[in-house]
Amino acid sequence: MSDTPIKIIHRATWIGSIANVGLALLKITVGKMTGSQALVADGVHSFSDLVTDTAILIGSRYWTAPADKGHPYGHGRFETLTNIFIGVLLAAVGIGIGWDAASALGHTAPTIPGMMAFWAALASILVKEALYRWTVVQAKRINSRSLHANAWHHRSDALSSLPVAIAVIVNWMVPGLHYLDQVAALIVTAMIMKAAFDILWPAILELTEAEADTDVESQIQKYASEVPEIKEVHAIRSRRTGSTILLDFHLLVDPDMRVEDAHTISEEFKSHLLNEMAEVVDVIIHIEPFTCAERIVNPCCDDKSCE
Repeated sequence: MSDTPIKIIHRATWIGSIANVGLALLKITVGKMTGSQALVADGVHSFSDLVTDTAILIGSRYWTAPADKGHPYGHGRFETLTNIFIGVLLAAVGIGIGWDAASALGHTAPTIPGMMAFWAALASILVKEALYRWTVVQAKRINSRSLHANAWHHRSDALSSLPVAIAVIVNWMVPGLHYLDQVAALIVTAMIMKAAFDILWPAILELTEAEADTDVESQIQKYASEVPEIKEVHAIRSRRTGSTILLDFHLLVDPDMRVEDAHTISEEFKSHLLNEMAEVVDVIIHIEPFTCAERIVNPCCDDKSCE
């Protein structure tokens, strides 16, 4: 029996959570021992992953639920809300880390972290990059935007450990470079804020009913051009709900065609879209007669009857 989406989400999240606990404790402990503010900040970043993991474990129980009377379009917006929570939390962590690092510049005695901090940062880079790659594969299997966002949370953790490792090495080679550790912490902040924006912006667009994807209309037009009975498709609208897309559009056919035949064509075209466009889960088609007036506005049709 194949794994269900909810099982894949939970397995990937639990594995990430266990890794996050271990890495957070390692980095914070070593950071305190070696005097590396950047490594401590990186450890706090890893602990923040646990909150997002919890949000996904709870939220996935709702957004994977089928449509019902109360939510006829499904529960995909719960996934959107989860992504917003992840993005806001990341941003809050980034602001806190950046504030501490900026406050320490020029006011705290500069420190030169020991090499133990480098090995802890390197371990984080390797583990979190591996988690990122594996989680992305799982997210693609079930087309989960939240799981993909969590994968990027892993990568942001790996990237945030990179300047920490570099700062330790450079400080070890050139001890006179003061406050390099605090500068590394600020770089960590910038990376965290970038990851937060990349997660938040698509979710905000979704809540404001923005167009799902720019290539959706071109795909529909391409498939419509392959069906001789379809004269034209227009008034295409798309919106995203979680990891899925809802479509509606007008489909124009020969005005002399029987209603039953037109309905059959629309149902077959709908099935084709659902099979070919993985993210699309529902399509509403409004059938219209294709008239000479339509051809004047849209002369792309090769129907000779209008000549």
